[in-house]
Amino acid sequence: MDAESDMSRRAPEVDAPGASDTAFGDFNVASDFGEIGDATRTAAADLFFGDFAPPLDPDLVFECSASMNGEHGAVALYEDRVIVESPDEPDGEAVFSTETVRAWWLVEGETFFALVVEADVLHRTRLPTGFKAVLKAAFTKAFGPATSPAGA
Repeated sequence: MDAESDMSRRAPEVDAPGASDTAFGDFNVASDFGEIGDATRTAAADLFFGDFAPPLDPDLVFECSASMNGEHGAVALYEDRVIVESPDEPDGEAVFSTETVRAWWLVEGETFFALVVEADVLHRTRLPTGFKAVLKAAFTKAFGPATSPAGA
């Protein structure tokens, strides 16, 4: 049996009757969610990511994190400290005072970049390239322009 004749295996088209899950409404049609306070409002209309995430620390200035190929990397910048999570860190995480940061720089890669921070020791974490511009802006604001590693 060829794929063209086996309609039961094909995913329904978005505009096909019955294509949306009626329990959650059609995410492409705003009216399926109903109005706030409307008795017919669907359950999906009341689901927001913020309801699942814990409250952010009010002292947090910047944070980004990602897992790539089973490797987790993260940077959290606070007024008084930096937290770097990386497999390159001996305990998986390093926390150090912002006052100890002497230099920082970015190492380019194809699908990732590495942030290297010279503080008490060198700290390094890798993140997807999509975070590079915003991380560079945050670190430039906090510590001044990126600098070359000592001796380079």
